[in-house]
Amino acid sequence: MQTLIWEPPTPRSPNFPRPRRVEHSRPAAKAAACIAIAALSHCATFTCFGKQGRRRLKQARVQRHVREMAPDVERWSLASQGTPRPEDDPDGQVMAEVTRLWEGLEPKLMYLPREDRLRALSALCVAALAHHGQMRKSGEPYIVHPVAVAELLALLKVQVDVIVGGLLHDTVEDNPTIHFEDLEEIFGPDVRRIVEGETKASKRTALGGRGNWSRRYTSLFSIFFGKQTPSSTSDDVSKAREQAENLRDMFLAMADDYRVILVKLADRLHNMRTLQFMPERKRKTIAAETLVVFAQLAHRLGVWLFKTELEDLSFKHLYPTEFHRLNNLLSMRRAQYTSTLAAATHDFSEILRQDETLTRHNIKLEITGREKGMYSLWEKMRRKTKYQNNIDNIDDIIALRVVLDIDRFEGEGDEEFAKRGAGFCYHALTLMRKLPNWTGGDSLKNYIAFPKPNGYQSLHATFVHDDAPVPLEIQIRTRQMHEVAEYGMAAHWTYKDELRGDGEQHKSKMLSRRVAWLESLADKDGDLRTDAQQFVEEVLRDELGRRCFIFLRDGTILNLSRGCTALDAAFKIHSEVGLHMVHAVINDKEVPPFYQLQNGDRVNIVTSEEAVPQREWLAYAFLRSTRNKLAAYFRRTKK
Repeated sequence: MQTLIWEPPTPRSPNFPRPRRVEHSRPAAKAAACIAIAALSHCATFTCFGKQGRRRLKQARVQRHVREMAPDVERWSLASQGTPRPEDDPDGQVMAEVTRLWEGLEPKLMYLPREDRLRALSALCVAALAHHGQMRKSGEPYIVHPVAVAELLALLKVQVDVIVGGLLHDTVEDNPTIHFEDLEEIFGPDVRRIVEGETKASKRTALGGRGNWSRRYTSLFSIFFGKQTPSSTSDDVSKAREQAENLRDMFLAMADDYRVILVKLADRLHNMRTLQFMPERKRKTIAAETLVVFAQLAHRLGVWLFKTELEDLSFKHLYPTEFHRLNNLLSMRRAQYTSTLAAATHDFSEILRQDETLTRHNIKLEITGREKGMYSLWEKMRRKTKYQNNIDNIDDIIALRVVLDIDRFEGEGDEEFAKRGAGFCYHALTLMRKLPNWTGGDSLKNYIAFPKPNGYQSLHATFVHDDAPVPLEIQIRTRQMHEVAEYGMAAHWTYKDELRGDGEQHKSKMLSRRVAWLESLADKDGDLRTDAQQFVEEVLRDELGRRCFIFLRDGTILNLSRGCTALDAAFKIHSEVGLHMVHAVINDKEVPPFYQLQNGDRVNIVTSEEAVPQREWLAYAFLRSTRNKLAAYFRRTKK
C-alpha cells in the first residue's frame, strides 16, 4: 500500500507542500494521512504546532537549504579549480573558451603577482561556466562582457579583488544556480561585497529586457533634462518614483564600498561601447542616464580614463546631429593639430632632455599628445559666450602632456617627495618658456599649488608656434600626479601601494579624503528616507550636478556654478569685497582665494583696505563676470 504524507516545505517552494511516498500497512493510517494532507494544503499558514512547532519548521527549512546548497558550492569550487564536473563541461568547450580568453586577459594583469593572477583565472573559470550558453544583444558570447570589464579595471591597476569582482559581477544575477554564499566561500567576503553591491546597482539600472525598463527610466530623466514636470500625469509620477527608488539603491550600494563604483563604471563603459545593438528608444534613455549619473560619477572621482569616453558615447547617441557636425569640424582641422603636436613633441622633448639638472637627477620623460573630448568641447562652446560657438576660439583643443618620472630617495616621505617633484615641474616650465619659435606660457594655471577637489594636480600653460596659429596647452606633472589625473580615486588603492607598505593611518586618511562625499550619502538617505525622488535629485544636483550652494556668515545662501572659487564668491557678494580680498575662511579654516568651493561650505571673506588684486587671479577666476571685473580694474590702474 502506498500513500502520500506531508513534510515541511522547502525554501524553493514555500507555498506548496512537497509529497513523498511511504509504505503503510493499515488503511486507517492511509486515510488519516490523506485527511491531514487535504487540511494542510488549504491552510494559508501552518500554525497548528504553535510557537515551538514553527521554530522547528524554520530550522528544518534552514537545514534543507544548507543541504541543497552544498552541491552548488562544490560545483562552483570545482569550476574555480579548472576542473568542472563532467556534466557541466561534457565536450570541454567551457575550458577551451577559458584558455582562449585568458591568453588575452593575462598580459593586462601582469602588474599583479602570480598568486593574484591565479585568483583572477579561477574567477574566469567560474564566470565562463555561469554564463555558458548566454549571448549578448550583439550576438557575442556573454562571457566577452565580464572579461572586457576586467580589462578596463586592469587599466586602473586595481587590486585583484576588484578584478575578480568585475569578472563575476553578473554571475548571481544571470544564473540562479550560483549564490553570493558560493562566491564568499570560494573568493572571500570582499569579493562577495563587491559583486553583491554591483548586482544591486545593475539590476536597478539593467540594460535590457527586464520589464518596461525604458518607459520607467525615461520619466525621471525627462524631468532632470527639464522636458516635463513630475506632475505631468499619475503614470509619469509613478514611473519617476520607481526609478528614483532604483537609483537610490544604486547610490547607497556604491557608497557602502567604493570598489563597487569602479566595477559599475567599467561595466557601463563596455555596455556603452555596444549600445548600437539596442533599440533607439532604449539607446537614448541609457545614454541620458550615463551622461547624468555615470559620467558625473567618473568626473567626481577623477577617473578621466572613463569619464571622457562615457561622455562622448552618450553625446553620440543623444545628440547625433551635433556630434557629427563637430566631428566633421575636427576632422577638417586634424591634420593641422597633428603637425602642431609633432613639432611641439620634438621641440619640447629636445630642450628637456638636454637639460643638465634633469639629466643629473636621472629624471625620465614621457611626452604624449591628446585631443579634447568631443562632449567637453561642445559644452564649452555652447555654455561660454566668449567662444561665440566657434571651435577656433578655444585654446585647449590639443594638449601636450609632459610626465616626469622621478626616483624616490631611500626613506623619503610622501610630502618631501611631492615637494621635490613639484620643483622639477616648475623647472621644466621655465625651460619651455625659453624655447625659440614658441610664444606664450605666461598665463599659468597652477593646479599643483591649488589642486582640484578630485585631487588633480598639474601645471597648465598655453603656447603658440610662430608658424602655426594653433594654441597648444602644455600640461606638466609627475608620474604620481599623472596617475591621479587618469585614474582618480583608484590611483590610491593600486597594488603598488600595498607593496610599498603604506601604513593603515595613511590609507584611512586618503580614503576619508577621497570618498567623504560618498559616505555622506547615507546621512542624506536617513534624512530623506520617505522621499526617494528628492534624495536622487539632491544627489544629482549637489554631488554630481553643476550648481554649488554655500552659506555666508550671516546665513545668506549663494547659488554658484560648480567649480567657483572663493574669489568668485567674494565678487559675487560685492565688487569691493573681491577687489580688497586678503583670503577666505572656509569652514573655520583659512584658505587662499583660489580654493574651489564645495556644496555646504561656510564662507567668510577677509578684506583689507590695503589689499589689491593680483594679475594671476585672472587665471583662477571661474566666472566670466569675475574675470571682467578684474580686467576692468587692471585697465584702470594701468592708466
